[in-house]
Amino acid sequence: MLLILAFVATLLAVYFAPPVDDAVVQAAARPAVADAPRSVLTERARVAPATATSVIAMKPRDDIDGEDSHLFAPLSWESSVAKLDAPAPVAAEPAAPQAPPAPLQLLGRYQEGDRTAMFATFNGDSVVLWPGENINAEWRVDAIEAGQVVLTYLPLGQKQSLPWTTSQ
Repeated sequence: MLLILAFVATLLAVYFAPPVDDAVVQAAARPAVADAPRSVLTERARVAPATATSVIAMKPRDDIDGEDSHLFAPLSWESSVAKLDAPAPVAAEPAAPQAPPAPLQLLGRYQEGDRTAMFATFNGDSVVLWPGENINAEWRVDAIEAGQVVLTYLPLGQKQSLPWTTSQ
């Protein structure tokens, strides 16, 4: 119903609208510059010195001297004198390679006669650690002593010990 009422109102507005010849808005007239003589055009282009805006000439980049000449140079709070007086840093010797921490978590202990074994997880896999056996190509179990498991990282020959408590 509302749609029909809107349609009827639109039809009435179109019927009673003023004719196009009596339009209020008219196109603006453009002056014919192409027909004007050349002397008139140069007269229009001239501006009196009192109203002209003064423009400062730009210097070429090659002519700029001083500290402001490096527009994109890194800035620092330190003075340039302090930078020149500072001794050159001595290159430290590279540190000796270190064995990574053992990817091992001790879970429990197993006693078989006089031999002791440890249950552990190594990189997510369950393993049984016996003294003298290799866990993989990089780690070997050297000893299972009271309170610690001694491991050797084979590529560097470095030993590590993992503590364990009697509750394990």
